Amino acid sequence: MRARVLVSVAVAATIALGATGCEFVSPVGTAEIQQVTDGVNGRTGSIDIRNALLISDDGEQARFIGTLVNSSDSDDATLSIEVGGDTQTVDVPANSRVDLAAPSAASTPTPTRGAETNGDRTQGTTPAAGDDVVFEQADVTPGSLVKVYFSYSGSEGVSLNVPVLTTSQEEYTTLAPTPAASETPSGETTTGEATGEATGDATDTPINP
Repeated sequence: MRARVLVSVAVAATIALGATGCEFVSPVGTAEIQQVTDGVNGRTGSIDIRNALLISDDGEQARFIGTLVNSSDSDDATLSIEVGGDTQTVDVPANSRVDLAAPSAASTPTPTRGAETNGDRTQGTTPAAGDDVVFEQADVTPGSLVKVYFSYSGSEGVSLNVPVLTTSQEEYTTLAPTPAASETPSGETTTGEATGEATGDATDTPINP
C-alpha cells in the first residue's frame, strides 16, 4: 500500500514538473510585438518607415501613404521612394517626422496608431510638412503586394513588400491619388478638370473620388 502511494506521488510530481517546464519554455503571447496597421514598417539609415502602403484604384496611378521619421539630431535627409521605374523624393528634416497621409502635419500633427504622444511630439520627433507622393506610372495591381525601394545618400537602401489598397475602404476614401498639376499654353495651372469654357463638344473627364 505504501509503495503504491509513493508511486502515485512520483507520477504526480513528474506531471507537474513537465507542465511547469512547458510553461517555462513557451513564449508569452503578450510579450510579442504585433503590427496592427495595414501597412508595413522598415528602416534605412536614420529613417524609420512606418505603416507604408499604396493607394490605387486603377493600378496606373498610386499614392504613397506612410510616416517617415528621421531620428538623426543633425542630418536632414532626402528620401527616394521607387515604385517600378518611377521615383519620388521626400525631404525629412533631422529629428522630425513627415506624415504623408496628412501633408499639413506641421500645423496639426496626426500621430500614427500605436505612437506615444506628448503634446506636439511623437516618440521624440517634431512634425514636419510633406507634399503628396503620387506615382503617375506605378503600374501596380490593387489588392497585391509591390516592392518599394527606399534610400537616401549615405545609407544602405531597403526594399519592402508594400500592400496596394483602394479607396473602397472607408479610411482611405479621401486619399485617392490626384493628377499632378500641369501648365496650359497660357501659363495657367490645371489638374485635368474641366475649365467651364467648353465649346459644346467637350465631355467631362472622370476623376477618382
